[in-house]
Amino acid sequence: MKMTTTIGDVQTLQTLTSHTSDVTSIDFASDCVLVTGSGDKRVRVWQWRLGEGYVEAYFSPLQGHKYGVTSVKVSPQSTMLASASIDGTTLLWNLRTGSKIHTMVQVGGETVRVCRFSPDSTLLATAGDNGQVCLWDLIRRNLVRYFQKHEGAVQSVCFSPDTSWLVTTCTFGVMKLFATSDIIDSCFTDNQAITALASIDDAHDLGVVSCDFSTCQKITGNEPFTKVYQLVTCGNDHYVKLWEITVIQSKCETSTVKISLCRIMEKHSSALTCVCFNANGLFIASSGLDKTAVIWETDTGKVMAITTGHNRYVACCAFSRDGNLLATGSNDKSIITKRDKLIRVWSIETEEEANAEIITKFQEKSYSPLDGHKYSINHVEFSPCGRMLASCSLDGTVIIWDTENGSQAKSSFVNSGSGIRVCRWSPDGTKIATAGDDERTTLWDVNNMEELCIFSGHADAINAIAFTHDSCYLITACNEGTWRLFQISDNKNCEALIICGEAHDLGVQGCDFCPTSNFITNGRSENIITNKNSYLLATGGNDSLVKLWEITIDKVNVISSGSSGSSSGDVRYKERRSFAGHGGNVTCVRFPPIQSEILGSVATDRTARIWNVYSGTCLYVLEEHESLVTACAFSQDTSLFITGALDKIVLIWKIPQQLISQNILINNLKNNRKRVADWKIDDTLRWLDEIGLSILIKKANTISLTGRHLLSLSENELTNRLDIEQDEETAETFKTQLYWLKREDNNSSEIPIDDSEISHEFLCPITHEIMKEPVQCSDGFTYEKAAINEWFLCGKYTSPMTNKPLRDTSFTPNVILRNAIYTFLHGNRPTDDN
Repeated sequence: MKMTTTIGDVQTLQTLTSHTSDVTSIDFASDCVLVTGSGDKRVRVWQWRLGEGYVEAYFSPLQGHKYGVTSVKVSPQSTMLASASIDGTTLLWNLRTGSKIHTMVQVGGETVRVCRFSPDSTLLATAGDNGQVCLWDLIRRNLVRYFQKHEGAVQSVCFSPDTSWLVTTCTFGVMKLFATSDIIDSCFTDNQAITALASIDDAHDLGVVSCDFSTCQKITGNEPFTKVYQLVTCGNDHYVKLWEITVIQSKCETSTVKISLCRIMEKHSSALTCVCFNANGLFIASSGLDKTAVIWETDTGKVMAITTGHNRYVACCAFSRDGNLLATGSNDKSIITKRDKLIRVWSIETEEEANAEIITKFQEKSYSPLDGHKYSINHVEFSPCGRMLASCSLDGTVIIWDTENGSQAKSSFVNSGSGIRVCRWSPDGTKIATAGDDERTTLWDVNNMEELCIFSGHADAINAIAFTHDSCYLITACNEGTWRLFQISDNKNCEALIICGEAHDLGVQGCDFCPTSNFITNGRSENIITNKNSYLLATGGNDSLVKLWEITIDKVNVISSGSSGSSSGDVRYKERRSFAGHGGNVTCVRFPPIQSEILGSVATDRTARIWNVYSGTCLYVLEEHESLVTACAFSQDTSLFITGALDKIVLIWKIPQQLISQNILINNLKNNRKRVADWKIDDTLRWLDEIGLSILIKKANTISLTGRHLLSLSENELTNRLDIEQDEETAETFKTQLYWLKREDNNSSEIPIDDSEISHEFLCPITHEIMKEPVQCSDGFTYEKAAINEWFLCGKYTSPMTNKPLRDTSFTPNVILRNAIYTFLHGNRPTDDN
């Protein structure tokens, strides 16, 4: 069986002439909604009406630019629109209402020539006349990084379909490829820290004017692992060029990136202005100064059609998302849409309060207070499961309490007799670490009540300790101003891996680890790094500062037995950011249990602060205590922030719903559109849970099952490793889900789709396209996961169906509907093991 392609008659469907100046940019949203930008400073939105053709939306035109519009781009899920202008601004609009969401000003105020969304909807790239590229965070709506690596004006940029790579081109004919994660991770002010991984100096003579990535991405091999992307460019040399970008990845890092020219396509008789792929990457459209637009077949470079109709040069072109329409915009001030059947492909294969508020409705348990310590209590902490509570005291003991009845769940842990200042549970709930005045930290096995290890080395009392989220490492910090990192292992190696000697002047009072491995970069690093762990540490000290540290550990080379420490290449740390604002000693710092975007801190200045980890800004200052504030904590769902002080008062603060929703949205978007090849163990476990195979999670975690394994190993080998060969029902379900997963990852469809056969329930109410990841929201309706995330990204926390406020922004996978959709799209799994 093979794919066949036919081109019908190219006919003019409609000519739109509302603009009063040249049409500079054009793009389609879902439902064939058309967006156009012009030198007349206006952006127009056109909606298709049966029997009438294209008519302007009731809110069109969008007016906000002072000078001509140079670029318009619709977001991947069609809820937002970005427009760029000569006035140096890029405006973000709500495509459903026409309201302006945000204004982004180019650094230096230079002309913006191009704007592009990342496929995961989290980033917007803008660039212009001075060669500067700006990367904007659409969740927080701030500038992530800006850099200048081109000498000429940058007229085109584009992201790879997995958001891993960014291509920039300029009027000097230079094309550069950057890793998106490298841009985000670099120092904000250090332009030299951003390096192009590949560069073509003569991509087009006289300059590159447009570029576009195909949505198709090939993944081959196992080790080395190879990804191949398709890129198309056009320039002032009359040519359209097709490129392949090959990324070869080893187990530890990206080793090779290569850009190869595949084909030169020549038909235009003058300079080109725009080039783009259609939605499935099978066709390319180009427009030029010769007043024509040309449609090419990607695989062969064959000219499939030439469109005419404009009186002056064609400035832009775009395919509709269903591939049935091609729109062109011209210097003659008109937009022409080409008729249906242009291309057919048949394939056999409540926004809450602005400030935190105090909540008073809490009731003490009947068995409270708990009495067992002889002297004052320094620290209390619940176990991860919530069934036990640990407390430590100046009397040198740690008591574990049963939270159901208030009784002692286990015998007391007795230290050397010195006061214990802090006790912390490991995230896996199997261990407790205690530390205090004797300058030592003791690690205990909770189940056996045994001492596992004693970590020493500090020269002063230890005030703070913290486990990493995977329970593999422990940090200890003391009055001397130092912190030490220890590895937790079975061989009782108690030597420090890292010693940070000058963490805080006058002493460290608090520390905590980020609860996830996705931090700062929003989890967007796409390199497959299987042998390295990264952790984010927050510390607070007597210098009134809160500091963030990034710790990177090579799991292969870390010496875990019979040696003190590790080589310089095994463990690295660096200070990422310092937060200033407190006017006294910082006594405690805490991350929320499941979020990595905010951080809480309290200090002797009688205040508590909530910080944005990503930007370093202080979001809230809480000032209700009348004495030194000594402790803080977040509730499990991040909705509450609790502070305690020497005024004997505990205050419970409600976090604004908008901040909670933003954090949920950030977590949801971390894995949005992530390719299976880039899945780490956590991603695989999440997939198993979403498809209803949570019984396999423990085994998959034990064998460290990654996305690369899912793609490269045979079905039989995978079922063998998961130990489910004898469970025929589970094995068959797993194989079917794996088959669908691979086909979705390759953008494959087993059968041709007739629109009349598509069940209405398969369509997303937002995009009106077939859902791939249907999720049910709190309004009871089901949406495409990426679409509802982007809906929230617009700042709308209302139901898309009822427009009523949602009680929360969480959602759950609709597995039954998803299975029905995949059966419709991909059919049944072949019985043989491929």
